[in-house]
Amino acid sequence: MTEKKDPNKKHYFQVASHEEFVESMLMHCTLESSPPLTVWEKGEDEELAEIYEAVEYFAHPRIIKLRPTGKLMTKITGSTKAGKQVLVKIPVEDKINYFTGGRLKFHPEDLSYTIEIQQEIYKSQARGNFRLNASDVIPIQFKIDEQVFDALDISISGTSFIVEAAECERFPKGKLYTECTLRFDRKNYHVPIAQIAAHIPMSDGRTKIGIAFKDLPRKTEDELYIKISTEARGEEMKKKFDTILSKKA
Repeated sequence: MTEKKDPNKKHYFQVASHEEFVESMLMHCTLESSPPLTVWEKGEDEELAEIYEAVEYFAHPRIIKLRPTGKLMTKITGSTKAGKQVLVKIPVEDKINYFTGGRLKFHPEDLSYTIEIQQEIYKSQARGNFRLNASDVIPIQFKIDEQVFDALDISISGTSFIVEAAECERFPKGKLYTECTLRFDRKNYHVPIAQIAAHIPMSDGRTKIGIAFKDLPRKTEDELYIKISTEARGEEMKKKFDTILSKKA
């Protein structure tokens, strides 16, 4: 008898940090290619779920401004879910989603909607598809606008780095830069186009710049996927080993 596979074993489910979610939402709302959000009521059939585009995110309070799609675009009376508690799925990268819930509100003056998040935010991430943090062991650098920056992380869709407040205007949101270079695992990767996807204010006054890769060659994308996944699995094994050692101590 074949053992039934548990789909949860193919994904990580973890509580998302405030900073991580803010960064992801700012990037999501900036990029034109961002996938839509799915909104539904608990226990509701899948075909009754509604699809929205995220327009803007306000971190305090946690509110997502939405643009309706499909039949809802011209529905003056609004969605039947308006005023109710709903669940929402927010896809941010390939096989990476956020799940949360809150109250859906309809704004008839411009036919828009907002969701005020009132629940914990969870991140679902497929195994093997990671955003890998840089470290002394895993240095990552990114060359853009003829300058090399020490990157904070890497995924097949982008990276990020920190600049001083005075340099923030040098990288306006939405601007495209050509002929960039990613240095990762002792190798240089050509990035044809990099878009400034987000500005994340840091507590020390500096700004984190979120970068989205555009038009990566398939060969480069596949190679990065393998290297990032390999490093991430190594980090995961190290954490498990450290946990075992701490329990024995």
